[in-house]
Amino acid sequence: MTMTNAAPNLDTILDAKRRDLARRKRKTPIDAVRALASMQRRPEPLLSTVQENERVLLIGQIDYAPPANGVLDGHDPVAQAVHFARAGVDTIALFTDRGISSGGVEDLMFIARAVRSFNVPVITQNYIFDEYQVIEARAAGAAGVVLSAGMVDLRVLRILVSSTQRNRMTAIVEVANEAELASAIALSPQVIAFSNRSANGGDWLTAARRLRPLVPRHVHIAVSGGVGSFDEMAQVAALGVDAVFVDTPLLAPDNVPILRDLLRSSAG
Repeated sequence: MTMTNAAPNLDTILDAKRRDLARRKRKTPIDAVRALASMQRRPEPLLSTVQENERVLLIGQIDYAPPANGVLDGHDPVAQAVHFARAGVDTIALFTDRGISSGGVEDLMFIARAVRSFNVPVITQNYIFDEYQVIEARAAGAAGVVLSAGMVDLRVLRILVSSTQRNRMTAIVEVANEAELASAIALSPQVIAFSNRSANGGDWLTAARRLRPLVPRHVHIAVSGGVGSFDEMAQVAALGVDAVFVDTPLLAPDNVPILRDLLRSSAG
């Protein structure tokens, strides 16, 4: 897979994804995708509001970030997912949105199959703007979907959250400010997420601290950007979160117990 060296802007990415989605819809009608989704086994529980679990979930994030030469040489998301599962993560997330990539749905399916024996749920992180994408993710084996309150209007977000829940998946809604949080809470998602991929750099943590008390107690909280250092993990843990997306370099097998201890001690 090749990509341009310059990172495309959001409009360019969305235009490309809309064209690709239109192609997939022509190839496979939504009723056929629904039929495939109905054949999947029930998703593994993932931050269910009726599940009591005091442990903060570690979510291993597989990232399609392109290297400097623009070529994903040797990138093997399935092998990476198995590595995460063996290291002891609770969940795996496939993130494909730092560039214009087309292999996300297929890779999601292969990853879900590869980690099924570990009973590790899989989450899709993509620019989700159409119900077709939600059903497609369920057909590929996803147990959860990350949605962005700032990318779509409230009407579309309502459709996406509802579709996610109807398909027995966990809806994780990213928010960046009070208005987005209020819109998201009105839709009763299982999880509200703060992303550390903020355009304002370090300001995301300030925003998360401000928004954290406004999240209802029955809604779980995640940090979805991909934590990449022990120091950042300690700051995230202090927010009192229920799940943390973790970047690959921090997920060496020997680090997982350290991360869990850090989450417990910092939160305490």
